[in-house]
Amino acid sequence: MHRTCYLAATLLLGSWALAQSLPPVSIEPLLRNNDPRLVALGAWEIIQREDDSQTNSLIDLAEHWDPAQRGVDKEDDWHDAMAVVLDALIQRKATVSPAAVLAVSHTFPDQALILVTLMNPNDAEPILRSWYLSARVRSRASLDQNADNHRLLGRIAAMMLARDHPDVIAASVLADSLEEMAVSVNSVGGGGFQHCLVNCKIHLPCPQETMSEPQVGWPPVFQYTLEENDPYIERKNGMLIYEDGDTITWRSALAPIHQDACFSPAPLASATRHLLLAEMLHVRDQDIPWGPEMYLTLDWNSDDQFLHDLTEQVSGEEYKLKSTVQALFAKGLITQSQLDTIRPRLTVFVFDDRNNAIAQSKSLPMLQAQDSRTSYRLSHLH
Repeated sequence: MHRTCYLAATLLLGSWALAQSLPPVSIEPLLRNNDPRLVALGAWEIIQREDDSQTNSLIDLAEHWDPAQRGVDKEDDWHDAMAVVLDALIQRKATVSPAAVLAVSHTFPDQALILVTLMNPNDAEPILRSWYLSARVRSRASLDQNADNHRLLGRIAAMMLARDHPDVIAASVLADSLEEMAVSVNSVGGGGFQHCLVNCKIHLPCPQETMSEPQVGWPPVFQYTLEENDPYIERKNGMLIYEDGDTITWRSALAPIHQDACFSPAPLASATRHLLLAEMLHVRDQDIPWGPEMYLTLDWNSDDQFLHDLTEQVSGEEYKLKSTVQALFAKGLITQSQLDTIRPRLTVFVFDDRNNAIAQSKSLPMLQAQDSRTSYRLSHLH
């Protein structure tokens, strides 16, 4: 972050430190005010005084949060007021109601996920399940303006359920899991190509964080952010969940700071579902005999030989996928009927990388899938 950002933050916090020399004001009238700035001042006073007497008032404000009427825009004053309210609840480690968490979850997903970890586990489980199921449904539907928030809630909820209630999601994670196999078919001695299918994005350097001017007359407004495997230890405030080397941490920063978002948690996808399976099986991710992607090179001599070799490879992968299903059944996480009907999907991408003369004279034959959960696609692109 630029030095000017730190200077602005220091000046802002310093001005509020000076205000502490004034006679204390009553907090309750501030929290019950119709002016969002005064509500924010009341919540900030709770933080400064470490006063838990008004916790129920903070929870009531969260329960009545209605993003459809106010605070949709992150620049809205009510949005900032609620950010300070949630900051107070988090800093005071308050146990909030399910209604409060659900009300703020889609506007403030990061804060909601932190608050749900402070709840009674029996109250938290239905909320986590609803977030996970909502993310599953929305991943198949058109994206909406809150799609990123839904994906974040669904991913972290899935991690928590896999750790604490694996029987709740084991079958659906299996059904949604996917292995993609890229098969490069080349002329004898051609060497083949490695075709990227998963995580093919170019990783650019993280931009430097900058800061805007804070609002005059307001207490410090903090934003919360969840980050996955963030290497910058010095900016972490706490850990949300850890699974097999995959770490979700959170940090708070002044709202005028434009955060880099370089380590936002990945949504539910083939790689993250594979991690969930490892967590439920209590093994390392790399110990599962198949992965989200696999690369294979086959030499082509004849169609019969190609089909034979591809069939053997596909059958081997299907056996590995079924072994994971059997392992979950052995742990009692899926039923007998699910054992017989659910299996991770396998998509086989066949790339015709033979020399042009052969490829143009005769197209590769395609296998007929013996299992509806296995599919094949043929591509001529390198």
